[in-house]
Parts: sequence; C-alpha cells; structure tokens
Amino acid sequence: MNMIENVEAGIATLRVLVLGTAPSFLGAVRAALDGEPGLRLAVHQGGIEELGRLGGANVPDVLIAQETQKSPEHFRLLAQFTLDHPGVVVVLSCPSKDADLMIQALRAGVKEFLFEPFIEGEIAALVRRLGIRRTAQAPVKQGEVMAFVPCKGGSGSTFLSTNLAHVLASRHHKRVLVIDLNLQFGDASFFLLDRPPPTTLAGVCGSFSRLDRSFLASSVAKLSSGVHILSAPERAADAELVKPEHVEAIVALARGQYDYVVLDVGRALDAVSLKALDLADHIYPVLQLSLPYVRDARRMKEVFQSLGYSENKIRWIVNRTGGQGDFAMADMERVVGKAYWSIPNDHKHVGEAVNQGVPVTELSSHAPSARGLIKWAAALASGEEEARPRKHWFSFLRGAAK
Repeated sequence: MNMIENVEAGIATLRVLVLGTAPSFLGAVRAALDGEPGLRLAVHQGGIEELGRLGGANVPDVLIAQETQKSPEHFRLLAQFTLDHPGVVVVLSCPSKDADLMIQALRAGVKEFLFEPFIEGEIAALVRRLGIRRTAQAPVKQGEVMAFVPCKGGSGSTFLSTNLAHVLASRHHKRVLVIDLNLQFGDASFFLLDRPPPTTLAGVCGSFSRLDRSFLASSVAKLSSGVHILSAPERAADAELVKPEHVEAIVALARGQYDYVVLDVGRALDAVSLKALDLADHIYPVLQLSLPYVRDARRMKEVFQSLGYSENKIRWIVNRTGGQGDFAMADMERVVGKAYWSIPNDHKHVGEAVNQGVPVTELSSHAPSARGLIKWAAALASGEEEARPRKHWFSFLRGAAK
C-alpha cells in the first residue's frame, strides 16, 4: 500500500509513521501501538529513501524509522528531513547500541532511539511520553551552546561560567547544563556544589553505549537553582576516556533538553576542547586588563582566525575591571576586538563566594560582580545582543597595544 494511502483519516492527538524494510520490525511496532488511544498510526514498508515523499498533511508528529545499514546517504536524508520538518520527533530503531551510528544519528537530528530486540511495553511507553510532552509543552527549540575559555590562567573563566549559569537558572528560570571540559584540573562543581556529583564526564563516556536522555539526566548533579552540572573527571588519568565524538554526542543531546549548555573549557587546545569550540554558538574568551592577558588574548584571536571562526562567534569578556594600573579598555579593544561584557573587580565578595562554594549572587546580590552577572544574564535571557561594558578613561601603555 502507498504510504500516503496508509495514513488514516481523522483527527488524532499524535500522528505516528512507522517506516522500515523488515516485516518483523513493522509487525512488532504495529502490535505494540495498535489500540493505543489518541494515535493515528501509519505503517509503511520501505527504506529511509521514502522520506522524500513525505510532505504537507502527510508529515507525522513522530517518525519511527528502522536503520540497519549505517548508511551515510540515509543519515544525509534524515538530516534533510529534520531540517525541513523541525517539529517532527524522529525515533531511530537500531539493531544494537552502536556508538558510531548513534553519533551520526544525533548529528542528523534524531531525538530518540529504540534497540532491537524490543523490551515489552517500551515502544508504547515511548510514544505515550512523546504524546504527553507534545500536549504539555510548546515545541522546544535547540538550546544555545556557550563555551568559556580563559585567555590565561587565573582569568576567572570558571567563576563567570558557573555563576552566570546560576543566575540564568535562578532568576530567569532557564534550563542550564554546565559541562566541565577542563579534563585534568576541572573544578566547576566546587563553585556551586556542596556534595559529590553522581558521576563525572569520564563516567558518562566510559558507558557511552548507554547514552540517552535518561542516562544523561541521572549523571548530572542537580542544584536547587535549576542548574545541572556534569563534572570533570575526578582523576587526571581519566581524561583519556573523553573523546571528541563523545563530547559532540553529549552536547547534541543536551541542547535539545536545555536552554543553555555552558561548556567550561580549559586553556589547553587539544582535540576535545577544539571540538567544544566548534560546537559552540558563541565562544566567551575571558581576560583581564593587564599586558600578559592582552598578549595571550591576541594569540588566542589568531587561533580563532586560523580555525575559521567568524567575529560574531567570539564574545570577549573582560573580568575584574577597575583595578589600579589596569590596561586601558580602548587599547585592549584595538588588539583583540570589541569587548562584549565586563565584570568589575570584586575581590572581597568573589573570594568569599569561592571559599564557601556558593554563587556570589546568593552571598550578596548587591556586590559589584553580582550586579554585573545579573545584568549579563538579563541581556542574554531577553535576547539582547549588544553589550555596553564600562569604559575606562585612562590609556597608559597605549604604545604596548600597537
């Protein structure tokens, strides 16, 4: 029967199309979903090549497709389909938890996975969950990926990334995930968390075949503010467990569940950190207004240019401004580019917050650093693109910036 003819008429809560080449697969899914209330079910025997025939009223809410070949052409067709129909939830049925297949599928926009042989009840449970999500929520847009990277050690990059995440979650009710990618010396969790995390990034990567939404949710530390944290490996040796393809799959999965995915990237430019920078919608290099920081920022800018990143992708953050003997903001901007945001020097409150392991806004919302973070989060949450960092009216060492 033709695919279009196989779509039943009428109004349903959820339109589900099942596409596959194996009669056993089609029969198993049909048997699992027949009789489910609120479904309009269509089952079609055919390969993923059939996706090009879908259009208009025949586009389902949920597509359950079978993939056994790990075909590059199939993933290209899936990517085109998800691009053309972003409201469709694509569920891919696979013969096993093949990590490479899952990575390619996530890149193509696949949102959920089924693995054969099916567990009794899992197909119906998945479709019910998708139906509840569709009726209870507006379509979820892809979250923004923000990569924070220090231009030099001690810049305050981790403090800013974790505290900004806290403000976005606590004051603007955003879903925020912080992933600590400083693999050997990461300490992002210590800025917000007062207990050991359930697992670490190395633990997730070590069990990569289990990666799905529920596994990711069980692996993150959940704070009362709403921030979730995926901590860096506890042991430096475990950094070897984290591969660029793992980071890519985790970020692809996370950005479908969170409004912001904050990557706290270490200063080392290795394969994992470069993958994180590639994935980021915006990169936030953090520097201070002193000659060593500006010099290293210039070197980092050269790296960004060699990687082909656009100027719009880079948002320079100037931390601890207003100190005596600071480099002039105008001179810094002539070297690396316009500052996106600045945070004033606030040694007292920042030091107390770090030592207590609490966000600075919870310690004192009127502290200079807290006010800067609150305004920054408000600008992000409102979609404001232009920032207005405070300018300095002194310009010594002007010649050093040339």
